[in-house]
Amino acid sequence: MRRIWIAAVLLPLLALWSQTPERVQVGPLPGGGVLLNSAWIVWPAGRQVQVDSFPMSSALSPDGRYLLVLNAGQNPPSISAVDLERGREVSRTPVPDAWLGLAFAPKSSRLYVGGGAQAAVYEFEFADGQLRPARTFPLVEPAKRTERDFAGDVAFSPDGRLLYVAELFRNSIAVVNPQSGRLIERFPTGRRPYRILFHPDGQSFFISSWADGTILRHMAETGALMTRSALAPHPTDMVWVGGRPKTDPDEPASPYVARIFITASNTNNLYSMGVTEANDVRLLGPVNLALSPRQPAGMTPSALAWDASQARLYVVCSDANAVAVADAAYEKPVALGLIPVGWYPTSVQVLPGGGLAVVNGKGTGSPLAGTVSLLSPQDLAPLEAHTRVVFENSPYDDSLLDDAGTGPGNPIPSKPGQPTPIRHVFYIVKGGFAYDEVFGAFRPGNGDPALARFRETDLPNHFRLAREFVLLDNFYRNGDGYGDGLQWSFAAIASGFVQKLWPASAGGRRPWNAFDGAEPASYPPAGYLWHNAVQAGLTVRNYGCMVREPTLKAYTAAEAPGATDLTRAELLVRELDGSDKTGAPAPRLVTLCLDVGNPKDQDQALGRIVEAVSRSRIWPSAVVFVIEAGGPSGKDHVSPYRAPALVVSPYARRRTVDSTLYNTVSVLRTIELLLGLRPMTHYDAAARPLAASFQPQPDATPYSAAGGTR
Repeated sequence: MRRIWIAAVLLPLLALWSQTPERVQVGPLPGGGVLLNSAWIVWPAGRQVQVDSFPMSSALSPDGRYLLVLNAGQNPPSISAVDLERGREVSRTPVPDAWLGLAFAPKSSRLYVGGGAQAAVYEFEFADGQLRPARTFPLVEPAKRTERDFAGDVAFSPDGRLLYVAELFRNSIAVVNPQSGRLIERFPTGRRPYRILFHPDGQSFFISSWADGTILRHMAETGALMTRSALAPHPTDMVWVGGRPKTDPDEPASPYVARIFITASNTNNLYSMGVTEANDVRLLGPVNLALSPRQPAGMTPSALAWDASQARLYVVCSDANAVAVADAAYEKPVALGLIPVGWYPTSVQVLPGGGLAVVNGKGTGSPLAGTVSLLSPQDLAPLEAHTRVVFENSPYDDSLLDDAGTGPGNPIPSKPGQPTPIRHVFYIVKGGFAYDEVFGAFRPGNGDPALARFRETDLPNHFRLAREFVLLDNFYRNGDGYGDGLQWSFAAIASGFVQKLWPASAGGRRPWNAFDGAEPASYPPAGYLWHNAVQAGLTVRNYGCMVREPTLKAYTAAEAPGATDLTRAELLVRELDGSDKTGAPAPRLVTLCLDVGNPKDQDQALGRIVEAVSRSRIWPSAVVFVIEAGGPSGKDHVSPYRAPALVVSPYARRRTVDSTLYNTVSVLRTIELLLGLRPMTHYDAAARPLAASFQPQPDATPYSAAGGTR
């Protein structure tokens, strides 16, 4: 019945959002399910068990009765033990730090955990649903530890004699003798080693290099590099499947005695490699897991499980909130369907008896409470119905690539390349506050005055702009915080690296230096907005956004040491004035980040910028978008993701509050349509443009900043 309700009621409502006065907000839906800030719906199959923040890996206990789940989010790390028969968490054990690595020693009840920024491996004894801390194996002396020391995946050699540990930022594999607890060797490998997979003979092991897009094979004894295979962007999980694949009766036997299946999270694909009798490894090719033929990147395949009894692969698709099911009996797997699970799944395990356990990093709507979806064989059976639900939960459709639905006469084209009077886009991204904290008292019907942190005298330009132009009061940021929010703001996604690392920074366990464009593994599937613009032949100017991103340097205005929001704003104004005086062409895309000053300085900088743009020669063909990338507060009575956003332009509907449901990628989609750019991921491709905020006839009255800034 609940599935019928989605199809019959919610889908027409989604289509009519921008045409009806009814206000649709992020959060629980009538009859069940949750509407996310991404505009996707989460309605997981099976039974849901809540664990702690951002669970990211799992392991089955040796007796198959318990699922051990590693929680590595903003809360202090822990390990949850889930009783599979009773379907509930029975214990939660703290860990000093943890990240990805979780493995039982062969034929043992001892559990080993990669210790993240503590650069150690933690050993636990497990019995009857309870973990007891045992030894700690340091990989680096604590006094000598730096931010490069970070322990991730852990894997035992098949004989259980040695423990191998991926050192994520050292680009190396540490080898530990678990008897003595000592580090005995360290081997160099590819950049950002993610997963360690041993050949069953124990003579070699494979590494997925997150940053290099390669699979490396090393000798287990010496660490010597045997092969390096180019695969695809961001390879992550790997699983070994022994035995020859089936062939049709009239075909020769497969030359492969085993296969390795690999997820590549910056693609929509599952990849495989064949292992020959001579122990050579050959790339076999991809299997597309996308929802439709033209779907841009965004499925984010990131984890795997193999069901030998049915020759089925289960592939976690993190940014589709689903698990793909593939028949892998033959050499090339065939996608069979999809199973709806929780928000941002991270791990999957095949359970004794044929069921499935899926770990969901953000559960059903919160980065602070992950879940485990437990599915019995009966829950898995209606795969066709499950697949329909996954499609219904997604707002994406290929038709949106051809018609974004802005309607006739709107300044925003329905398709990139169509004419528009708006030629210059100013995109201001702020680190800041939730909606109620800024505008809680501005419109009490849609805000909570009790949560307002600022008066109009504190942020006079925010309030004046909201009155004179367009305030979006049902706008949601896609990111959980500023670290991943910045990526969402410029890439229409946060890559798997960002999703899995920023919680450690938000929890104070790692520095905030991996999300500003300098980290190679954080790179998004289709690059950033400025790559899209430059490739289309547009001029770009950047002020203070992601200044360490190498390809953006040529377009970034040089700042003096100690630059503030005010000095950054003045630099933009000075260059804009210079363009006016010389008649030089103004940039088509200007990006600016206000994130280094106090709120009052930020407000003054914003007012100064908008006033300068509105008095420049390009004002009749300009638009200014102002959004919040994310912040630590999130105090809002609707959702912690709701944030203030502004649209300023001669073509903006003056003195309007637009209550249409929008989000960060809605702004990106609008910018892309205005500048003739293609979507970067399935998120911005599916996003609703800000059409209701614009009018066909311009009003070029300039803006006068509050506070006497001119």
